[in-house]
Amino acid sequence: MYLQDIMWWFTAFIGLSTCNRVYVHPFNLLTYNKSECENIQFHDHSAEMFFPTAIESKNADENNFKLQRNLETGHIGTTESYLISIINSVSFRAVAGWWKLSKTDSILIPYTDFFRTMVSFYLGASGNTSNSLQTFLGLEDKSGSTNCTSKVNGFKVISTLQNIDTFLFSKDSNINTLRTVCMFVSPNVPLSKKFVHGLTLTAHNFYVRTVDFKDSTKAIKLINDFLDSKLPANAISGLNSIDVNADFMYISHVQFKGKVANSFLLPKRQSFWTEPNKTVLVPMIAVSGIFQFTEDRTANQLIIKISLSDNDFLLLVQPINGNTLENIESSMNWNTYQEWVNGLSKRSRYINLSLPKLKIERSYNIQDLLPSLEVSELLGKNADFSKMSKTSIKVGKVINTIDFELEESVADPHEENDVPPTKEEPLEVMINRPFILALCEGTTKSLLLLGRVVYPTNII
Repeated sequence: MYLQDIMWWFTAFIGLSTCNRVYVHPFNLLTYNKSECENIQFHDHSAEMFFPTAIESKNADENNFKLQRNLETGHIGTTESYLISIINSVSFRAVAGWWKLSKTDSILIPYTDFFRTMVSFYLGASGNTSNSLQTFLGLEDKSGSTNCTSKVNGFKVISTLQNIDTFLFSKDSNINTLRTVCMFVSPNVPLSKKFVHGLTLTAHNFYVRTVDFKDSTKAIKLINDFLDSKLPANAISGLNSIDVNADFMYISHVQFKGKVANSFLLPKRQSFWTEPNKTVLVPMIAVSGIFQFTEDRTANQLIIKISLSDNDFLLLVQPINGNTLENIESSMNWNTYQEWVNGLSKRSRYINLSLPKLKIERSYNIQDLLPSLEVSELLGKNADFSKMSKTSIKVGKVINTIDFELEESVADPHEENDVPPTKEEPLEVMINRPFILALCEGTTKSLLLLGRVVYPTNII
């Protein structure tokens, strides 16, 4: 009986332990816990400040505030998956907004970078501005609680984003990515060291400098010269105006260079129809192989997947049978993208594919977008950024810049492809009209870039 009693109590203990397990929503893993809340007010008011180096200085030591980025290890868990779903939802709203603001030009939005930028400002926000930014970022507490423990900890979000980066930044030789962030602040405005330290984890290269915005002509030249010295070679800074009443400017630059494996450049430029009755001659890449694709004659669109690495791939969507990009964009939402990806897995075929060699550089001021999303006050003149500085700050331009290149892998066009033989006749596909482009990461299902290509090589 004694042994039976022991076994009964052991079984009961295991059952109770299992029943007492409490599911923790991933949102709660990004919020302040009780011990953090007890000290948060003290730490915010006693935050150490510093004055950044002048933009003219040649002796700035970035290591004074730079923290080490860790892009070598990582695991996509519940919290990361939850945040990725939030990023996808919030950033798609931005893309839809830009499509409406610019209906005829090429648009390529650095999808995840938009979310990082808004999280950066959340990190420095207080009061109602912090609450509004948290809601905009899709990270509000659904229970309606207003306690400290319902507030998202921006540093935890940035740390989670860094972990996601281990998958987004491919180490494949066909992929080259680089993110640079530059912040400019008035000479008389100190910045919180805690705030700046947190942001160093959001970029490969991070710089903060002071500049006098009131002398606009000189400030524009100094900032452009600085960007030219810090951004990748041949990147276009192109700043042509500033807000003279601003105290703070934020610029992020994302560079992406990808090569289509086993591809080569066609010897002659080919016609690309920018409009139904207008063409331009552009360099074209040719590649043959097995591709996942869908020719949807109901929706009148052709969708093709082009792998760039083990994880990263391009999704190209081109209207057919008289359909237009405007028609596709008008009905497109996040579910549409998922349907495109899921539909591709059902069919693959040997294709002789020709597509434009791409060189697209675009710059977007987020301040122009926010009014169309009915949230112009988020970064407006009355916004509270007291966690950024003890001095009241007025935010000027908030710029996301993308430098995207897609090129051939310089493979010998006469070299045989390692493609399994097939009895099916090759399908000839030429992407020679405006199309939607999505750059995706397969493991996390994240979008890195999304937009439309009307002019493949910066022809405006």
